[in-house]
Order: sequence, then structure tokens, then C-alpha cells
Amino acid sequence: MPDPLQALLAAGAVPTVSLPPTSRYAAVGVTAHVRPPGPGEEPAPPVPYFRRRLCPPVERFALLHEYATVEGDRRDLVAASLLGDAELWWRLADANGVIDPARMTLPPGRRLRITLPEAVSGAGDA
Repeated sequence: MPDPLQALLAAGAVPTVSLPPTSRYAAVGVTAHVRPPGPGEEPAPPVPYFRRRLCPPVERFALLHEYATVEGDRRDLVAASLLGDAELWWRLADANGVIDPARMTLPPGRRLRITLPEAVSGAGDA
């Protein structure tokens, strides 16, 4: 029996998404929820969604240096300054085990680990 999700994808019923490689969801993929119809109901269209993304353990990141936050820091500004792209704030959150990214730069003086991307070895790891 063919995979129903693959059949939906092939038929264009579930949109496929092309995300930039810097997106935190680039590698998770898309799937769809298909609600079974009740008695006498028409089948509902599938609802696409991103698969669950689990945050990696902080040990998977090679430390480059640390940054001490200052009053007024924001996650996007710190990422732009240190990583060259404001949209990479999620890499800082992952590397520091941050659950609530809105509080990533609080309190002032917090030391953020600036790392290589996940699972990329640094010179110090060799």
C-alpha cells in the first residue's frame, strides 16, 4: 500500500516548502494532519505543518568565545553583530540552551556562548 502522505504530496494536496538553509526549520520537513471523516462527512483537506523540531544538546556546539550581554541588547541585534545575520538568533538560543528566546539577553551581564553551527567541530575539538 502506498504511503498516504507521499500520495498527497505527489498530488499537490500538501504544499512543499522550500526554506533557506539558515532557517531553523530547513531540515525538519513538512507533514500533514488528515482528519478522518465522520459518518456521512466529506473528507477534510489535509492541514500541513512543520514536523517537531527538538533543540539539540548544548554539547553539540563548539565554543568560539563568550559574549557578555549589556543593557538594551536584543537577540536579533546580538545575532547580527556576532553572526552577521539577525535571523540567526535561534542559533544563539540553541547553543545556550535557551527555552524563552525573548529573555536570552537578560539579565545584563549574562554570558552567551558564541559557537559554530551544531555538530561542526572547531579547532579546539580536534
